[in-house]
Amino acid sequence: MGDQFTDALNQTEEAQAGYAKQLGIKPERIPFTAETLPDASIAVRANQDLLNEVASHILNRAGHISIIDTRGAGKSHFRDLVYGALSDGPRSEEFRVARIREVESITTRRFYTRLLDELGQYDDIDVPETYPHATDEVRQEVEDVAEQLEEQNMACIIQVDQLEDASRNTRTFEQLLAALQSVGDLGESEPVFILFMFGTERAGNRIDELRETLSSRLVAKDRTLERFDFSETEELIARWLAWAREEEYDSGYPSDPYSASAIETVVDYSDGTPRNTRQKCYHAFRAGAQQFADENTVEITSETLDTYL
Repeated sequence: MGDQFTDALNQTEEAQAGYAKQLGIKPERIPFTAETLPDASIAVRANQDLLNEVASHILNRAGHISIIDTRGAGKSHFRDLVYGALSDGPRSEEFRVARIREVESITTRRFYTRLLDELGQYDDIDVPETYPHATDEVRQEVEDVAEQLEEQNMACIIQVDQLEDASRNTRTFEQLLAALQSVGDLGESEPVFILFMFGTERAGNRIDELRETLSSRLVAKDRTLERFDFSETEELIARWLAWAREEEYDSGYPSDPYSASAIETVVDYSDGTPRNTRQKCYHAFRAGAQQFADENTVEITSETLDTYL
């Protein structure tokens, strides 16, 4: 006889495998388990109005943008969606894009050097192989690159992720914001660098406190992402199930075995963010597997969730 946890592993694996087989799901593709989407096809098409707004600001070089929302709201997916189009999409030749990540301990100089490193990947931008030690001299190199971009009539979108990590330390955040404002001001008649910043509410509030001028130049300030309601949750379920079966998703793909009542329960108990909705869908799948093992019933209903969760 095995120990208690080994018994739990065996029973859970058996129940999950049996349910997955019944649903035509590949055993290595249990749905709703990955924090990062394993395939772009799983992403629900949402936030179209905000995408249109961001596209307008970038095309017109109208000003800088901040997406400020809670953790799990879909900022990473939104960021990657825009980044992928700008860096590798059909119109990528029209833009330059730089991604600044891991800003928790960044300095003004380090921001400049990372920006130069990112732009050094483009063949039509001349970036020095080594950088001066003094921060002001490195900024001069950034100004030289800005002039090159202006000559090409090219804008560079600077994506800055997880601002809240830097905002915990006032000195670090002040240095980051100083660098952002400095490059954001470059350009004769219109900005050469368009700031595209992501963070939580804490970061948004700290920008207001520490850099009112930068805050005032955000043409799209503290934008938030859409929450999932019934239709988005149903689509999310269908997309995950299609992926789990190695099938193509289309708008008519069924969300079975999730009944309407189960989806309504997921919506009621989630906070509407993509992450929390996915987690609730995963727990519903667990409940369905246990129900199938106990009762040989496939459909997940609100009663299933009441009984097995």
